Amino acid sequence: MITGQFRQATRYELTSLIQSHGGKVTGSVSGVTDYLLKGELDHVTGKCKKAAEKGTAVIGYEDLMLLLQK
Repeated sequence: MITGQFRQATRYELTSLIQSHGGKVTGSVSGVTDYLLKGELDHVTGKCKKAAEKGTAVIGYEDLMLLLQK
């Protein structure tokens, strides 16, 4: 799941990047969501709070780039 705005790329570009590495981007946080990608230009949102409640990791752009390098 992706929320917020990013300086480095559009959400569309990030979605394509994640999908090209075999990931799936959903529209909401659920019990099977592994990561919530949060834009650095935004404050904590309801989606971030829901992710925390479900134990989903909230990551930023740099974290995503590190994950995709593995």
